[in-house]
Amino acid sequence: MDSVPLKSNRAMNFGAVFRASRTQAGRMLKSVRASLQILRNAFRWRAGKCDYRRWGSAQGLEQWWDDRTKTIAKRIPAGSKVIEFGAGRRQLEKFLPEDCSYVPSDIIDRGPGTLICDLNSSSLPDITRLGCDTAVFGGVLEYVRNVPAVVRWLANSGMKTCVASFDPVPAGLWPLGLWRETARRAYFGYMNRLTLAELLGAFEAAGFVCYRRETWTNQIVLCFHKPSK
Repeated sequence: MDSVPLKSNRAMNFGAVFRASRTQAGRMLKSVRASLQILRNAFRWRAGKCDYRRWGSAQGLEQWWDDRTKTIAKRIPAGSKVIEFGAGRRQLEKFLPEDCSYVPSDIIDRGPGTLICDLNSSSLPDITRLGCDTAVFGGVLEYVRNVPAVVRWLANSGMKTCVASFDPVPAGLWPLGLWRETARRAYFGYMNRLTLAELLGAFEAAGFVCYRRETWTNQIVLCFHKPSK
């Protein structure tokens, strides 16, 4: 009578070991994939190249970002002439006040009127001809290697307002925390490691003043204005 539960226990133990092994193998596979992605993005960062494969794919444009886009749209002044960098699915266009005009910009064509612009290029285009006064960056500045140069370019292009979201490096990280943050940013393909203070400093150096900030998930949505001289 005792032999039946003994066999059952052995089968259960084998099943538990198999499931644990499969789980461990899955974790190892995810770890290998994550490491390869970090390595691939590290080479891209070193070369200063955008991830055209990711942003050219529909899977690279998440629908849950629309909530962030709505938050940004609420901060756009009425009557603004908006240029959106990293236009993606062009959702901002839908949420702007009716009296605003809109120019989409991205590294690939996003439809009629798109200004194709790589913000990591050493030669940024002349956009003064567009007559825009408001620049929007929704989840874009993280992927820009030289943010101060881009902000100076905006200031010299006649931008009076800028609304941007940003995922900054937390200030005061110890070495282990900084290493983890560096790995996280490399995994997502971020091109810089700016703290919030450093980002604010880049805008202030170009003549912009931050007049509003709010939190969206782990990002900060910032509103800047360039006072008239």
